[in-house]
Amino acid sequence: MPRKHLVASGINKKQQLQAKIWQKLAREIKAAVKVGGPNIEANPRLKAAVDKALQNNLSRDSIQRNIAGSNKDADQLIQLEYECYGPNGIQIIVTALSDNANRTNSNLRGYLAKLHGEIAKPNSVKIFFDNLGVIILEKLPNQTKDNIEEIILEKNLNGYINTEEFDDSFEILTEPNNNFYEIKNVLSESGYKVFDAAIKLVAQNKITSLNEETKVKLDKFIDSCEEDEDIQSVITNYEEN
Repeated sequence: MPRKHLVASGINKKQQLQAKIWQKLAREIKAAVKVGGPNIEANPRLKAAVDKALQNNLSRDSIQRNIAGSNKDADQLIQLEYECYGPNGIQIIVTALSDNANRTNSNLRGYLAKLHGEIAKPNSVKIFFDNLGVIILEKLPNQTKDNIEEIILEKNLNGYINTEEFDDSFEILTEPNNNFYEIKNVLSESGYKVFDAAIKLVAQNKITSLNEETKVKLDKFIDSCEEDEDIQSVITNYEEN
């Protein structure tokens, strides 16, 4: 009985996490429509939101319902962006969509207090990030950085910046426009498995090591933000080796 209970609890927690992810994706779709209209191809923010929703297995029917119903409750959502500092030079950008800015501010300050971080002045942190297209590919046997660059060169794709190779993945950086989608689609059609793809802020100078105490606090901070229904994304300049 205890073992069955633990397994069931794990499944339930996973389902709850997936439901929160879908809720955040739906909010972003509605906010994107409010800002740039319902035409996916003419609205880059909406296109990015729909692309991310599909990556996270939100059905096309649900996506269309959120686009069609965006005017019903999108007016209640306030877009918020926080620039923050943590200990040991950690730089953090938090974005949120909320119907209650006071609640979101209070929650974030609570999460930051446990990290020993603080909210910074506008543009004091964001200047150290670039807005880029980021494509993460799963690294399969016999796939190399050279293979990727050959495909991009042969297809004469514009907007490509560079590729970084890791033990189990590739990270491709592109310009943050429709070239990003073209490169992603060509790589997918060429047999590469796209693990994640998004247009987002990328730190110019990354921290690759933290002491264990700070690392644990940062992980808890990110977990708290991900569980908060108002917070859409958390980006830091920390990258684990």
